[in-house]
Amino acid sequence: EECAFEAGLGLAIGFTSDRQLSGYHWRVSYVVDTAKRRYIVQVGSTEAADYAPGMNAMTFLAEGLSIDEVPKALWQQSNGLLQLALTSPSGEEVMAVNMVVQIRVDETGSLRRFIFNPME
Repeated sequence: EECAFEAGLGLAIGFTSDRQLSGYHWRVSYVVDTAKRRYIVQVGSTEAADYAPGMNAMTFLAEGLSIDEVPKALWQQSNGLLQLALTSPSGEEVMAVNMVVQIRVDETGSLRRFIFNPME
């Protein structure tokens, strides 16, 4: 669903684990590659949790980003990547979900974002 660039972000993911994952958290970041460099904005992370073998779920909520907090080079790119990484207590990434994000300027000059669901 398209929304204002500055709007908050809510995510929910169901996933399956083949083993116990104790003290793991999800790290959420926004990645944009430009001609000069790669930008990574840390959006936030979940609290550490214990995930049992089998079906699990995670939810993530973040307040919106102010356009003033984001480097201009990021929002001038029309495509970016929202990365959700399941991370161990030692920092090892054991699973990742990537979602393409499109940013555009609407007819009023406001920035809009659209996050593509990788499951659709």
